[in-house]
Amino acid sequence: MKRNYFFVAITMWIATMGCQKNLNDNQLSHDRIGEESGLMNIVVDCTPIVLSGTINSNTTLLTGKTYVLDGVVDVKNATLTIQPGTLILGKSSVSSALVIDRTAQINAVGTATNPIVFTSDKSPGSRAAGDWLGVYIMGNAPNNQSNALAFSIEGNSYTAGGTSLSSSAGSFQYVQVHFAGKPSSTGDELSKSALSLASVGSGMTIRNIQITNSLNDGLTLWGGSAGVKEIFAFKSHRWDFAVSQGYRGNMQSLFGFKDNVSTTVPNSTSMYITNNLRGADNAPYTYPVVSNLTLLGGTYSSGSDADFNRGVTIGLNGSARIYNSVIEGFSQYGLFLADANIVSKTKIGTDQLIYSYNSSHDITANPYFAQIAPLTWAGTDGCRFNASGTMQNWIEGTAGVACQQAGNQFSLLSTGYYKNSMCGDKCSNFPNLYIDAATTDLEDPEYSVLGGFFDHPQYRGALQSSANTWLKNSWVDFCILTRNYCE
Repeated sequence: MKRNYFFVAITMWIATMGCQKNLNDNQLSHDRIGEESGLMNIVVDCTPIVLSGTINSNTTLLTGKTYVLDGVVDVKNATLTIQPGTLILGKSSVSSALVIDRTAQINAVGTATNPIVFTSDKSPGSRAAGDWLGVYIMGNAPNNQSNALAFSIEGNSYTAGGTSLSSSAGSFQYVQVHFAGKPSSTGDELSKSALSLASVGSGMTIRNIQITNSLNDGLTLWGGSAGVKEIFAFKSHRWDFAVSQGYRGNMQSLFGFKDNVSTTVPNSTSMYITNNLRGADNAPYTYPVVSNLTLLGGTYSSGSDADFNRGVTIGLNGSARIYNSVIEGFSQYGLFLADANIVSKTKIGTDQLIYSYNSSHDITANPYFAQIAPLTWAGTDGCRFNASGTMQNWIEGTAGVACQQAGNQFSLLSTGYYKNSMCGDKCSNFPNLYIDAATTDLEDPEYSVLGGFFDHPQYRGALQSSANTWLKNSWVDFCILTRNYCE
């Protein structure tokens, strides 16, 4: 059954630091739309408090204060607490970062109206992607490098991992991370992210995170099993979401949006799932469970780089279960299986690749948005029903295929998501970050295949109705380039 949703596209004006508020009664669908629509942000005392070196005793960063990361700031054998409405600046004249060692904890819990903000120390209007490195949180859960995954960040050495699958590194909620993603001078592939979770256990849930203008990746998960929910990766210059090194956790309501952004990586993907970007191809094997993912690629909005041409890429012996997701605006493939090992994982068995109840639109090269080369699956590796069987048969659920997928949708109405209010300037004119079903006809989601971690929204993808979308609240900010946080 198909379910049509009809919502009013609300146009809103942001009313902070050069963005003007212009609301009238016809635009209001709630009593206090201003509290729910990105019209507020934190205001702080911008007298800087410098953080540097190692924090090795319990420390609290206070509401309304500004802190500057001067170089790589390590937290070891201590708990760092960050109160709502705190501003943390990455110093751009040096390579700055916040690193939570596996011996430490972080409790960074903002609110919908008072988020915690990490951004560049440059003045409003001059901030740029890669002004600082990012935030790295390390834990004591397993990874596939003997539970000892090594990192090098600006010459500082760290090890993530342990044997505690359900361990926690603290809390991380209602947090913005802007203009990070600067690569470490030591060239560590695992540190090229605005926000990295390394071997963090399932006892920690990360949710309501906005990551914007990362020079490389948005959110990365290296091993562990931490649950992540409601993550908005916007304008990442490389991958929005990267999963590797034996991560086996749950992920829901992830929104990756390539809007007016370029990349130096040809054939770039929005979500990259692998078993090992570093080290040997060992167990535990990467196997996330993903639901309500939305990826909008390089052909979705004008001004975006066409090299963002693949939605989800699975390679290097990784695998996943992906459900109830929407992939749109990619000029090559929505799902790209990068090697023969992945094809073999479509067969019934341990860590079987599942891709069901997902919808696609505007995938230029292949209307079925899924392909490997060659089209005919070699030998008996793939789930095929005869000698000419293809990945198309598998993903469409063709009768006779031993392990066909179910519920995938390849035909949406002509315009997909409502582009006019999604693309373009979002500082002066706040977009409608919810589905407009006058132009979108999504089939029903399916949640019986999922466990207790997952919510059950009434649609596929991360974009929800105007009444309940997690993206509408004021913690989402599109004026980050020009935002003046000072009182």
